Amino acid sequence: MKKFWKKRNFCLIAAAVVMLLAGCGNKDSEAGKLNNTQEDITGIEETGGSGSARGRYVEEETDLSDLLEQVKSMRLLLDGRLVITDSYRSLQVSEDQGTTWTKQSNGWLDERGDGVYILDIKMAPDGTLAVIYDDSAEGENGGEQEDEAEVDIETEANVSESLGGEEETEESLFHLDPKCVLIRPDGEVVPVFPELKEEDGYPVHFWISDSGRFFITSYGEDIYEVKQDGESELFLTVEGNPQLVQFMGDTMILDGYDFAAPLLYDMEKKEYVEDRVLTDFVAENYPDRQFNGGSWYDLYLFPGEEGTIYLAGEKGLYRHVVGQEETERLIDGALSRLGSPKYGLKDMIMLGEGEFLALFSGGKLVRFSYDPDIASVPAERLKVYSLKESYDIRVAAAAYQVQNPDVFVEYEIGMEEGGAVTREDALKKLNTRIMAGEGPDILMLDGLPVDSYIQKGLFLELDGFLEDFGEDKLFGNLIRASWKDEGIYGIPAKVAFPILLGKEKYVSDMKGLSAIADGIERLRRDNPGKDLLGICSEKGIMKIFASVSAPSWKKTDGEIDRDALSDFLTQTKRIYEAQMDGISEKSIERYNSASEYSVRDYGEDWEYDLSFYGGMSLNYIGDYQQLLIGLTTYPYDYFDLTSVHKAKGFEDACLMPMEGQSSKVFVPCTLLGINAASAKKELAEDFLKLFFGKENQYALGGFSINRAALEELFTPEEDYLGESGQYGSIGMIDEDGLEVYMDVYVPAKEELSEFYSWMESMDTPYIEEQVLERAVFEEGSKFILGQAGLEEALDAVEHRLAIYMVE
Repeated sequence: MKKFWKKRNFCLIAAAVVMLLAGCGNKDSEAGKLNNTQEDITGIEETGGSGSARGRYVEEETDLSDLLEQVKSMRLLLDGRLVITDSYRSLQVSEDQGTTWTKQSNGWLDERGDGVYILDIKMAPDGTLAVIYDDSAEGENGGEQEDEAEVDIETEANVSESLGGEEETEESLFHLDPKCVLIRPDGEVVPVFPELKEEDGYPVHFWISDSGRFFITSYGEDIYEVKQDGESELFLTVEGNPQLVQFMGDTMILDGYDFAAPLLYDMEKKEYVEDRVLTDFVAENYPDRQFNGGSWYDLYLFPGEEGTIYLAGEKGLYRHVVGQEETERLIDGALSRLGSPKYGLKDMIMLGEGEFLALFSGGKLVRFSYDPDIASVPAERLKVYSLKESYDIRVAAAAYQVQNPDVFVEYEIGMEEGGAVTREDALKKLNTRIMAGEGPDILMLDGLPVDSYIQKGLFLELDGFLEDFGEDKLFGNLIRASWKDEGIYGIPAKVAFPILLGKEKYVSDMKGLSAIADGIERLRRDNPGKDLLGICSEKGIMKIFASVSAPSWKKTDGEIDRDALSDFLTQTKRIYEAQMDGISEKSIERYNSASEYSVRDYGEDWEYDLSFYGGMSLNYIGDYQQLLIGLTTYPYDYFDLTSVHKAKGFEDACLMPMEGQSSKVFVPCTLLGINAASAKKELAEDFLKLFFGKENQYALGGFSINRAALEELFTPEEDYLGESGQYGSIGMIDEDGLEVYMDVYVPAKEELSEFYSWMESMDTPYIEEQVLERAVFEEGSKFILGQAGLEEALDAVEHRLAIYMVE
């Protein structure tokens, strides 16, 4: 039987409980002293780069996804061969600089097969393998596991006990006992015994220098050197947790969590090398390096020729000679897949002058070769705009750029993250440009005053595009529902659905906002002191229920429906008061802690962002809240939600679409439209063809508007599928160190059928009207908290809207 469980069970969320979960060109720097090899893209005229400026890196992709699963490294050996190591697959070797690849057997790995979980595996230049692995899941009979159904039931039964009962789970999913070995090319196995400090936890990464020195890092700040006999000693302690260690001769290049900038450490002199240019460049361009749990790198540093460091990330590829005053740009991220968030960079090496090889998540191997004859900047330009940065647009822009090297997709963001530009300022600037005939060709409509723009005739009607594309290939009913009877002016990339999940005796009757308030009041009577919703904020409660109520706040003539607003505020006040009635201080502290984190990272307005309100099933399984309210946004999320009732003790869980003052509500996401005044309508439509095509829609994930892409997204990978339908596990550790975990199953046939009925039948779009909602939430907050009467709050809302209309 395939031991799929190890692969998924150890990919857990090792974090404290967070009650709200997220859902749906370079600047020249005086500090960094950038000296680019080509002109800044933003300074090129509309004619593009077809003049004298020539020379650019071109890309050639090789798909290794059938050979790779969880890549750990790519190494150039002393004999010229390339080797890719992978936690779950065989070694892959190339003798022709990455053109073709063949499997290479290793006796130690072959003997263990699926019997071990490999945390890290890397190869030294001489062919020695360094492996960190855990075999605690092996049974007595060669690693054979007990019957999985029995194990799963026992695991689920321990959930509530580990949270608050007298008995705790015997074996933690979060605590491993890894072993380390070196495997010589001749087959000799050398056990490694790193004597880590208690605060280090356990070994996580091997790092190997070009001269064959071995180092180990953990969850701590210490770096240990491993000797040839397997013994180890403390080599260096840094401030932060190393996540990337590279070697440039005798210089160790270090980066990781809590590093303000990469460090250079001379291993022979045992001292740090100061390089202010490198430090300032990273601080300017990559200040928030996340390392993505070790899965891929926001910024990947690797050595090149003597004394040279290369830096690769979304901004492109840069070259820096240590000690010099310049950082030279070789590849602009805006013209490369390096700028796409779809491609997580795993490893990159220099093959020779003018040639690099990059390995991305998903098994994509890309060769970057310099072509001196191609225009440095494409002659054609397509302008794409969104108010806030969009992952979906970045992915599609990079894909279109790669497929159409003669077109530069210029992506403009109205409100850069961390910038001082307000929404009002960004819209004024956009309106001025559009009216002057200088607006973008394609606009993402999310956050824009769409009704006003349509009335002014600023968007191209897309009925013809939809017919040419093939409406039957998309969920045309959702597209047309987004625009009622006024024509199609934007097409959503995907949709989300507001949902409720809780005990059937409460949830089944929650149909309508008043009924939800009734049910939550009943929940409070039956659950004194408990957190019901996971939201301890009146504005947060208004925001989530606005997703199923705001479509009813306007009459058919566009005027505000005061009666509807009155009912909304009345019912959300009931819900808020029931939630806060007798709630424990610990629940409030947990929410406030999450809120402080969100304010720090996302700003004061994070509560107005619907993407923060996801339905996190572990909060329900762990008894942190009695009702899940939020959005479901992508297929695995739906797998997760439909698995709750399969966990022991939660068979009475009921999942259903949420209804408020409106019913059959869906949330269209990433709505794209075309500027009616664009001179490049054909090019814009060509971009939309790629954007809504199956390949791109599959890459974006989510509940795709493309039927074929959605079907593929809902199709489980056979290698991960257990006999009982189990598809993985999810888990977390709360702030007290208590664990919650749950097995995730592929939805049953009737559950998939239910979901597709949502896709086919929902007919009421929730499209945020920010000005209206802000007025309702801020004035309604005073009513809910008892600082104003209902009529006073309604008058204040109407007054604010009247002022806005005048302005």
